[in-house]
Amino acid sequence: MTFSPSPGSSSGAASVPSPSGTIRLLLVDDDPLVLSSLRLYFSTPAASDIEVVGEACDGAGALDLLGRIDTDVLMADIHMPTMDGVELLRHVRELERPPVFIAMTALDEDATMLSVLSLGGAGYILKSSRPEFIIETVHQALAGGTVVSPQPATRLMRHLPAGGGLSAEDADRLDRLSPSEEKVLSLVCAGLSNAEIARRTGRSASAVKKTVSSLLTKFGTDSRVQLAVLAVEAGFHPEDQ
Repeated sequence: MTFSPSPGSSSGAASVPSPSGTIRLLLVDDDPLVLSSLRLYFSTPAASDIEVVGEACDGAGALDLLGRIDTDVLMADIHMPTMDGVELLRHVRELERPPVFIAMTALDEDATMLSVLSLGGAGYILKSSRPEFIIETVHQALAGGTVVSPQPATRLMRHLPAGGGLSAEDADRLDRLSPSEEKVLSLVCAGLSNAEIARRTGRSASAVKKTVSSLLTKFGTDSRVQLAVLAVEAGFHPEDQ
């Protein structure tokens, strides 16, 4: 199966960040302990450009806040009472200026992941993710990327059929990648963030970012997931975690 975000996706940066450059983040989860932990993560120096502008315990509460608070990124739990994260995303997509949507979950389910991504979610990450990964997900998602935690991303890639939908031009581009580009691409396929790729390869974060940007440009996509899907269709396999 080939995945690409639906038209009208909320993963595009439809919101305009505040003039100060601060990223306005809305958190949604029915567990007060999770909200408390996330609030702590986003109060660290690594998240100095992110401001938590509101919190809600379910989807209905989130929609109410979105009507009153300017929001750039919405980070929401999937499994909540009254209105779950997937239903919330459907409503968010209908807004005039939808925030970027990132789903968080403690239950790693393929069907839910595919629902989130096919509806235009910019992220599907596990609550067990490291704080720095969660923070970087906000930055990457707002920049137009798509972020999936390594475990579900690897499964997603392995569920896709090899070959068939790849153009001759893209196949040629893959054949011409340098060993360094192939290494970075294999880690992108595994769902790793730029910071994690930098740690794995011993390269600087800026060098990894430059390589990823170059790969996105070469293959005409602004989505890391689309890039990974294209690569796996060509028989490229994610590097084992």
